[in-house]
Amino acid sequence: MEILVGTYSFSYEGVEGNGEGIYSVPFNNQAGSFGTPKLMAKCVNPSSLALSPNGMLLFANRESFAKDGPALASFRVSVGGTLTALSQLPIAGELPCHLAFDPVQKRLASAQYWTGNVAISSVEDGVLQLPNYFTYTGHGPNAGRQDGPHAHYVVFTNEGEVLHLVDLGSDSIVSHQLGSDGNAIQTTTLNVPAGSGPRHMVLNRAETYAWVLCELDESLIMLKRNGLGWAIDNVQPGFEALESGDGSCAAIRLSPEETHVYISGRHQSQIAGFTTNGIAVGTFDCGGICPRDFNITPDGNWIISANQNSNTLTSLRRNPMTGTLNLSGFSCSIGSPVALIAR
Repeated sequence: MEILVGTYSFSYEGVEGNGEGIYSVPFNNQAGSFGTPKLMAKCVNPSSLALSPNGMLLFANRESFAKDGPALASFRVSVGGTLTALSQLPIAGELPCHLAFDPVQKRLASAQYWTGNVAISSVEDGVLQLPNYFTYTGHGPNAGRQDGPHAHYVVFTNEGEVLHLVDLGSDSIVSHQLGSDGNAIQTTTLNVPAGSGPRHMVLNRAETYAWVLCELDESLIMLKRNGLGWAIDNVQPGFEALESGDGSCAAIRLSPEETHVYISGRHQSQIAGFTTNGIAVGTFDCGGICPRDFNITPDGNWIISANQNSNTLTSLRRNPMTGTLNLSGFSCSIGSPVALIAR
């Protein structure tokens, strides 16, 4: 098995860049051990990765402020796993932080955290075309973190005809029905609890339910599909109540069997597990510091944690029946890992 890893390679605003770009790491899914990381593409801050379903195209962002050239990039993945650069597309907006690729309509969406806008680029033979942009307004009650829109996650549904945006800055989930030109035909917005700061979401395969992880109050929100958009089904704590300050939840994943949801807490350096109907399974040490991202292997037996501040990957064996996790004891050194794809 192979793990693709995006790393911070360029330091800014207190973020350390100890990596060099996109890496490939062999993973033994019998023991939970790692092989030697191999640098696949030297690039700036690929903090989000998106892989086409056939595994032949890889997309990455260049997370930076305007002065350092934010951009999107595409690569061809060879049979042997090497990457060939196909295109690099400069984009308007700052700090692109999450990507979503739709293989049906052949579009790539990017959420720009700092400026709160979304770019949608068509993809022709793997090459990114000039994007359309969606801009937003709004803010939340947390003056330090919600002074304006802060787009943090995008995902396509309905075979690429609908795009959903998670906006941390305005406490909202915005859903767009898209036309063939990538522009919005219809838009609807769901407001989530004020000050929660929604960050990332996962959907079941039927696209009827979604789970949203909120960064600021560290809550977990379950949504049910309601027409174009969503309605809140329930809200529950993700981790124990904060004593002070903002929360720092990071990533959320749904198990392959769609029985469990997992979230990561950067302050806690833990991964918490829940059944999909909201029953807490437990909290588990990630084996490193600051689990910025994690992923579940396709067989459902392992969670790989990207520990940004300890510069490590760690593996946790997962019990698919109970949802519990146990550290394997294996780790891998890699500079500032922040994005993972297990394949």
